[in-house]
Amino acid sequence: MSASKGPALMPRFRVLLVLLSLLAAPAADAQPLDEEKKLSSLAGEYLDLSCKLNPSWASSLGYRKYDSLLDDFQSSAVAERVALARRHLALFQEVDAQKLSVGARIDLSLLVADAEATIFTWTELKPQKWDPGVYNDALGTAMLYLTLLPDDSPLWPERLRAVLARAKEVPRLFEQARANLDSASPVLVKLAIAQNPGHAETFETDLPRRFDKAPAEMRADLEAACAAAAKAVRDYQAWLETVLLPATKGDWRLGSELWRKKLRFTLQTDLTPEQILESAWAAFRATREEMLAIAEPLHAEMFPDHRHEEEGEERIDAIVSEVIQRVSDRHSTRATLFADVEKWIAKVKGFIVWRDVIGLPPATDNFVVEETPGYLGASATAFFSPAPPFEPDAKKAYWISPVPVTGDPEVDRRTEESLLREYNDYGLQTLTIHEAFPGHYVQYWYAQNSPLASIHKKVYASGTFVEGWAVLAERMLYEMGYALDDPANLLIHKKTFLRTPLNAILDQTMHTTAMSDEEIDKWALDLLTKKAFQEEAEAKQKLRRAKVTSTQLSTYFVGYLELSRLRDAYRAKTGADFRPREFNERLLNLGSIPPRDAAKLLLRQEEGGDAK
Repeated sequence: MSASKGPALMPRFRVLLVLLSLLAAPAADAQPLDEEKKLSSLAGEYLDLSCKLNPSWASSLGYRKYDSLLDDFQSSAVAERVALARRHLALFQEVDAQKLSVGARIDLSLLVADAEATIFTWTELKPQKWDPGVYNDALGTAMLYLTLLPDDSPLWPERLRAVLARAKEVPRLFEQARANLDSASPVLVKLAIAQNPGHAETFETDLPRRFDKAPAEMRADLEAACAAAAKAVRDYQAWLETVLLPATKGDWRLGSELWRKKLRFTLQTDLTPEQILESAWAAFRATREEMLAIAEPLHAEMFPDHRHEEEGEERIDAIVSEVIQRVSDRHSTRATLFADVEKWIAKVKGFIVWRDVIGLPPATDNFVVEETPGYLGASATAFFSPAPPFEPDAKKAYWISPVPVTGDPEVDRRTEESLLREYNDYGLQTLTIHEAFPGHYVQYWYAQNSPLASIHKKVYASGTFVEGWAVLAERMLYEMGYALDDPANLLIHKKTFLRTPLNAILDQTMHTTAMSDEEIDKWALDLLTKKAFQEEAEAKQKLRRAKVTSTQLSTYFVGYLELSRLRDAYRAKTGADFRPREFNERLLNLGSIPPRDAAKLLLRQEEGGDAK
């Protein structure tokens, strides 16, 4: 159950008993059985039909019923998604929440939120009209989650039949993309151009290596279908480059009204955008002050003859920047990057066990470190890919994007140096804490293995909780003494944390501003490089990400803010009895639910203040 064996199991067992009784408790004088059966039936029907209409998403969940289908974005299929969401939203709203247990009530709120978000997405946002990423993600997800199998798995023949069926649909998918995309912005098209070749590699290189696992009579059909799919990918690439990109004039900004609506569905928080922005700026400024206090002694050691007379913000900019530049000389090479990540994993895990931060997944769990799939490689430096909710024993992957290669030696040299300096020896440690231990990997492991987390809490997981926990995990380890004797490490950790409030600042400001593109680019890059001390390659990547992933960047800060406040309230409630491990395990055993719901449960308080 955890890396700490023996006696550590009993406290966790008691934690589960307490939380199980809490989640199962219905409201006073309720008769929940019939109402919970009603909700269960509706929820199961909604999930199944949603999977049928979004089959690549279904495969990512490990829901295998629709593996042979590929997503459809013609107008009738979009209308079907909306009709399903409207019909079930009305049915969900007929369920009497007061007759449900607390856990079922959270499930109901998640289902309602998903139905409302689905209606908003396809009736107001209409991403199929302006975002080529819709098609890129659908195809990438559809093929990736068919092939995350060990080489010796007996499921390969079945999965390759699904690959064959989906490969045949690739030309149709891109025909729909050509017909639908009429208002894309250049930044979104350029991202698709950068990522789309990963699909060609899938059909021309990755999948053919698996053909020997298919029945002999299927192999010729697989070869032909994959060849036709690869041609469709390359034809689509040519269309993106020569037709869509020169013609597109769309704006990547959502604008204030759409952004605010989308933010509500993304975050599921009671905080207003104004409160989020104010808190983000306050956290950003406070962290910079903390960085100066750490950097000044280091600066005196590193540059004994270099004195600064600046004051205020200028002093922070000058001193912190110089120290970070020197510290960032300590970094991996392209060749050692993955080996170094493994080294930092071992160090971080050792600290977690030593300080009893949280019970870790067993060493036999299916966790790997590997390269990011090609169709995602231009999006971010690292990802965590959890096991699908319906297949909890499947591979869990900490993905690292390799340093990109353009073919231009000078460009590649500068990009490599810039990225490796950004993710220097210390930056890689914070990244590993966030993505794996005890961040995303450990959090998802608890959610998957907890008897408290229903399938709906896993399927409709809160991104705000997921990202908030990962950031909280970073802060928690350093507060508990990780790298206590290494101020350079602490300084880079603080630099990495600057991204958290900055993400929310960029997200809101960029999508609601009246500034021109040129003004936005200058403002954002200055903020990223001069105030947040990021390397140029990382700053440019974040600028693009802020443009193409509206509202997602806000999940980091809002999740961290709400979970930090929850931890503080829990600590105040328990006083001298507060134990970090107990809190962490109680929190993660709830599943990936919105932080506001986690607060109500852990503080044993419901809407209206009734204690449970």
